[in-house]
Amino acid sequence: MTLAGSRAWLRGLTALALLLAVFFGTGQPTIADDHRPPGAAEGRNLYDENKESRRYANLLLDHPLLSPITELRMALSNVLFTAGIEAALKEGKGRGEALADAEQMSDEAFVEFRNGASELFDSRQIKLSEKDLNKLASKELTADAKMAWTLKRVPFKDVAPFLNPEVRAELERAGVEQLIALSALNIRKDLHSEDVIDSVKKELGIDAQALTGTSERQQCDECAGHYSPETPTFFVGEYDASVKQMEQLNARIIKLEEQYGKLGPQEVLRRQKLEIEKFQADVKPRNNSTSSLLRRELDKTHDIMKARRAGIADKAATPFTTPKAGPKDTLKKGCSKGGTGSQAPGANAQGLLIMPVARANPCRNEANQGKATPSTGLVDALSLPGAAPGGIDFSSMELRYLSDPGDGSGLQYSFSADRDFMKGDPRTSTGLTAADQTSDAFFVWLALNPTSFWVNLNPNEPDRIVDHRLGQTDAGRIMLEADLRMKKTIGKLIHPKSRTGREFWGRVTGDCMSYRTWILSAPASVHQDGDALYILDAPLDVQMETMYMEARGKAAAAGCPRTDKATEERNEDLFRTLILPKLRHAINYAPEYAELRRVYLARVAAEWYRGLSQSKDTAYGDLVDKGDVTDWQTETDWKPTDTFDRYVDSYSKGEFKVTEEEQRGDGRVYVRTYSYGGVDLSKIAMSKVSNDRFTAEHATLAEDIDRSLNAPSAAGDDTVWLGAPTPRQAAGLGPPEGPLSTGEVTLRLLPVALALLGVLLWWRRRRLNAPGVPSSLRLAATGTHSPPDARSGPSPLRRTAVAKRSRENPHNTS
Repeated sequence: MTLAGSRAWLRGLTALALLLAVFFGTGQPTIADDHRPPGAAEGRNLYDENKESRRYANLLLDHPLLSPITELRMALSNVLFTAGIEAALKEGKGRGEALADAEQMSDEAFVEFRNGASELFDSRQIKLSEKDLNKLASKELTADAKMAWTLKRVPFKDVAPFLNPEVRAELERAGVEQLIALSALNIRKDLHSEDVIDSVKKELGIDAQALTGTSERQQCDECAGHYSPETPTFFVGEYDASVKQMEQLNARIIKLEEQYGKLGPQEVLRRQKLEIEKFQADVKPRNNSTSSLLRRELDKTHDIMKARRAGIADKAATPFTTPKAGPKDTLKKGCSKGGTGSQAPGANAQGLLIMPVARANPCRNEANQGKATPSTGLVDALSLPGAAPGGIDFSSMELRYLSDPGDGSGLQYSFSADRDFMKGDPRTSTGLTAADQTSDAFFVWLALNPTSFWVNLNPNEPDRIVDHRLGQTDAGRIMLEADLRMKKTIGKLIHPKSRTGREFWGRVTGDCMSYRTWILSAPASVHQDGDALYILDAPLDVQMETMYMEARGKAAAAGCPRTDKATEERNEDLFRTLILPKLRHAINYAPEYAELRRVYLARVAAEWYRGLSQSKDTAYGDLVDKGDVTDWQTETDWKPTDTFDRYVDSYSKGEFKVTEEEQRGDGRVYVRTYSYGGVDLSKIAMSKVSNDRFTAEHATLAEDIDRSLNAPSAAGDDTVWLGAPTPRQAAGLGPPEGPLSTGEVTLRLLPVALALLGVLLWWRRRRLNAPGVPSSLRLAATGTHSPPDARSGPSPLRRTAVAKRSRENPHNTS
């Protein structure tokens, strides 16, 4: 063998020995290092950084680079829990044993040996349509899937500090607001998590360069090669050896070969083996330490996530239940005695299949502690990642279905929500707020008289802002804020520097303008099916005050007293045709008016429910026009005067009080000024859709909503339905028995009465036939007398006879 061949053979043998030494020498067998070469990439240690800064209370859960991995773990945990329950039930195991098996199976998603990684991408570099992204985001994890991965949007501002400075600057210039995180877990004895990400990228046709690479364990040198030298990498714990350490080891091995090559291959190999063992001795404690660190952090994170999801589930189960006593007869019909809320306890069989943790329940007492919040479409979407289609925009949630099936425990309901992976708001807090706002507004609309459903921002009427009770609620706050926002929107539309404003000012005549606009309800398109309401369309209208007052039989106040009527009407007609359509479109579609649309849909539902409560016994019929909104007061420190003061300040500064000055030929300056308006939801008109039209135009809507009561229900690629059954239905309880008629009461009591009569007759016969001295009853019945007992004196009958004779002849002494 030549010297060059000997050296090549030694290096190959050394590399093999090093691989085997590191592979077999780690403290515990792992998934990520079953076949990988030794070594790791350089990068930033996030755990050490957080120990110094203490910025994140829980690193894995709160750090923007690591949270996508943790959410993937939780989603997989939910899927494994479901699979565990199903498998246990098929094997005939009982409920308790099935839950224990499922819990153990779901914990596998949080083992430290299953490494997670995530990469960030510029969404502009991913050549996929929004429709395709929505589909990918809604991809469901399965327990038997070979690869576990997910797409998630990440706010650019949250991860900007971790990007390459040049990349960050370019994204800021481009106005990018969202990045895409592709996260994956490794496959045991097969693929590293980074390899899984690469495989997914190839499958999806993504050839974009990652902006960052993050791994729970420090990247091995094989995985480090996936990133360019300019790509920042991050990790939680050091694992194996860094690239620099591997280079140093390789240099020492080569040097040993050069130093001892003349002593023969065996001596070189012996010395290299000693060097490798020394290297291994340094690596093994670090690997064990990182495994322990990850085990501890993952266990803690898993517990926190379960607790958080439990709290979210409880909150998501409360819409359309009253905070105090709940709906009529709830404690009797829906909750066990001693409950404190209106949500029924327990979970049905379907609920068992997808709830991975026992959750607090507002209805439970000490006897049913630990029972899970019943599973519903809304609860699952908000509390269980992976249970709902991805890309849900919770800011678009709107109430579209309401039903009171008459079980006395509450209402069925369903929200529609858009699916917009890139632009939507996926935050759970947004969904909870939307549901709470809708529910609270519904009860406010029931409790107060509709004549109070107005707000008015007028600088000359500070004492007529809003009804004092409505002004204590979020519904009142939202209406006032919408009124202020409408004035700002008009100010932008008629601003002389805007395209519409230039046209508007070019066609206005006269010296003065005063336009008062009101947001009103337009006819809502609805379909009623017995005790159920489908709200198909509920637009808001915007009218000039002249039309608004005319519809109420009143005359509008003159906005410009010195302007002739013909000029004022021309200007108003111009505003109505040029500005009003754009304003109406913004109020019905712009994101900044979403809260107003949300509470307005609740207003439509409440108006229908008022009518339903007049024709049948309903769960919340007793609340109608009670006037008490204590349970639905805003939890903020907002007051109506806060919005009014902001309005006056903006008005004074001219934010929407637009003034345009023009130099005319005669040298005079003409000033045109815009003024004010309000919101009035006191009247609701409904256009009812027939059964035939409903079936023809909304063929699958009823089915979609029915499914949404128990689980999130996707309707095509753009909409998802999130609903809930009544508390009794969610708890798997049947309908309660209604009040009994007099005839039904008589029939039910008749067997009891007959049984009592039979017992009485049996007792009497037993007394009459008893052996021994006859009783007085028997003597009286047979007309016979027994001989008196000398020791006891006259019998009762004899005493009676003697007393009688004595009364007849008082002088008789015999």
